[in-house]
Amino acid sequence: MTNVIEVQGLTKRYRDVVAVDDVSFAIEKDTIYGLLGRNGAGKTTVMSILTAQNFATSGDVRIFGERPYENSRVLSRMCFVRESQKYPDDALPKHAFRTARLFFPNWSQDLADQLIDEFQLPVKKRIKKLSRGQLSAVGVVIGLASRAEVTFFDEPYLGLDAVARQIFYDRLLEDYTEHPRTVILSSHLIDEVANLIEKVLVIDRGRIV
Repeated sequence: MTNVIEVQGLTKRYRDVVAVDDVSFAIEKDTIYGLLGRNGAGKTTVMSILTAQNFATSGDVRIFGERPYENSRVLSRMCFVRESQKYPDDALPKHAFRTARLFFPNWSQDLADQLIDEFQLPVKKRIKKLSRGQLSAVGVVIGLASRAEVTFFDEPYLGLDAVARQIFYDRLLEDYTEHPRTVILSSHLIDEVANLIEKVLVIDRGRIV
């Protein structure tokens, strides 16, 4: 199969701490991957470097054969949903969705509307006043409805209750079946995501094991 991501010798140091330690791997096209590991293992750091939101200390990262930094051709084909996503203070969920619709060329408004209804998301309430679960739902809606060619979910569903997490898993599989793309799902809830993922990367103390 075709690789959409290729990583060689990726290392990230924060002063005396090595967050990612000489990591190499490849991600295939149209496959759901699990990036699994304990909290602090380096999962978020790897994802943030792949999506050009952080800089590697050393190593080489290629997305669709190109380096992602300041590369609009690459960045417009990826979506990164993270638990700690920040929004402007006065933003409403509907503003976030409207912005996402402009940025992601494959955006599905029908899917977004379906998910908003299923998550019972108040789209006219300020994001900063949403519960943690509702905030997680905003990220999940964007990640699924973007239909980006490569979508990263960095444990954005942690605030969701068990029923809402199951909605996320079900809709992800349904839409992936109809609209194949590459999904990298970071999680430490291994039992819950086991039925979703086709391939696994396990990271421990900054290294792929």
